[in-house]
Amino acid sequence: MNYNMVVIVSGIICAIISYLLSYYLIMLILEESSAFFKMGQLVLAVALMTTLYAPIKYLLIKYMNIDEFESENKND
Repeated sequence: MNYNMVVIVSGIICAIISYLLSYYLIMLILEESSAFFKMGQLVLAVALMTTLYAPIKYLLIKYMNIDEFESENKND
């Protein structure tokens, strides 16, 4: 698995986790019928994605033993 695939996989994992967390955290604060429910969920999901993306990508790179610079040099 190369570096580009790790970036895609970490983005998908991060999106799923942030969607689920934002849904249930906003559900605690607002009712689902509230007008601000979707807006609050979106803001929280974006905040969670920016927070969780780097650690998830780091863990995947460390677990898969991928060298970022090595995979870039293979394409040249």
